[in-house]
Amino acid sequence: HLSVTWTKRTAEFACYLFLIDLFPTTLLPSALYGFFTTLAGVLFGGNAGSFVDHPSRLKVIRINILLSKLAVTSLYTFLLILLTKYSTEAKLAGQTLAHGRHPTVWVLFTAIVLVSCVMKLSDIAMSVAIERDWVTTISEGSDARLTRLNLWMRRIDLGCKLVSPLFAGLLTSTVGNVPALIVVGCIALGGLGFELLWINVVWKRFPILATSRQRTQPQERAVPSSSKIFRHLLPLKNWATISYQDWNMFIHSPVFPSSLAISLLYFTTLNFDGSMISWLKTNTYSDALISGMRAVAVCTGLAGTAVMPVLEKRIGLARAASWSIWSEVFSLTPVIVSFFVPSSNQQGVKAPHWNQVLLFGGMAISRMGLWSFDLCQLKLLQKTLADHPRRNTLNGLQYSLQNVLDLLKYVMVIVLSRPSEFKYTAALSFGAVVAGACLYLIYLRRERGHVIHTEWFIGMKDKFS
Repeated sequence: HLSVTWTKRTAEFACYLFLIDLFPTTLLPSALYGFFTTLAGVLFGGNAGSFVDHPSRLKVIRINILLSKLAVTSLYTFLLILLTKYSTEAKLAGQTLAHGRHPTVWVLFTAIVLVSCVMKLSDIAMSVAIERDWVTTISEGSDARLTRLNLWMRRIDLGCKLVSPLFAGLLTSTVGNVPALIVVGCIALGGLGFELLWINVVWKRFPILATSRQRTQPQERAVPSSSKIFRHLLPLKNWATISYQDWNMFIHSPVFPSSLAISLLYFTTLNFDGSMISWLKTNTYSDALISGMRAVAVCTGLAGTAVMPVLEKRIGLARAASWSIWSEVFSLTPVIVSFFVPSSNQQGVKAPHWNQVLLFGGMAISRMGLWSFDLCQLKLLQKTLADHPRRNTLNGLQYSLQNVLDLLKYVMVIVLSRPSEFKYTAALSFGAVVAGACLYLIYLRRERGHVIHTEWFIGMKDKFS
């Protein structure tokens, strides 16, 4: 999992880094890259989850590892060709977008987007297989073991999210883009043997993983042999029918409101992603400050993984999730204030120090609630779907739902693309977080029959009366 996550996080950061260097005068290639890779997750995330439902767990993982390495190697190869042979043409292509010149550059860019879509789906399949299927199976119904495994999975993810961008940035700033690209490509490819070796170790260590699974498939209707056109359209029709049935099953599952709640948290620019970093740079914040604040936010996210089991032990899993997501809402409130107060804030100029404290401090503290809620919702999903025959398909659909909201975020940023309009994206993002928190209360009300313990208030009233 460490090797897979390192490769994913490095590619995730480095690809944007190289695209910005290739097209320094426009953000459109980077936006298109993010849009289409996210769209692939939206359209085919459920299918990636269905792939994990294959009876042979080990075969699925091996195929996915090979596919992932092929995709990431191809990605780095195409980037390397652009950087070494067409660097000047790429800069000119970015300046003359409307004229459609330099077709070779755009063919290579299209290839980069396509292999990145494959890599995105491979990442979804791997996440569903390891973080959802294998972890749930290995825990064997033990609540404590499931929590412990989830914690370490998230800590590995956050650790890679912290260190891999620093590593990639250090490489590009010291040895240059081309050597850095070669190094990260070799590391990714070198992880192939490492990942296959340790997957076999885990497989042999936990025989329960070899337990056969029954895979339920929607019944197919007979097709008249006379209709050639219909026969050609049958695969597409079957895919649409199965996707509709899966989504219908997911929407009507009891855990869906919590899935929608966490998905709404992806509709946000209030984190250190490309949109926020670009806005900060237009306001003359230094790279060192941005990197430092990003590191602080990851560290507070790691702290959230420590808080979650304590909350669960004291108040229960469902209430721990509620406390976590509402703590994120309250932590982001000063961040919104920093965008609109004082109203005399000028675009392109750093805000006052107290304003920076509200902005960076609120974002950092909110990561604690975010990752604590993420772990709570993950465990709720795992426990709810533990015995479901198509649990991996439903897990894949939650990834698709998250990608839908992520995709809408890109649309929001494209519409409100001027730096002076970024504060409105922040306000909409905050609204999405509040909506997610309210949705989770709906889920909590359905599951527990109440949201607030009235007995507690009565006890407090009696105590002080």
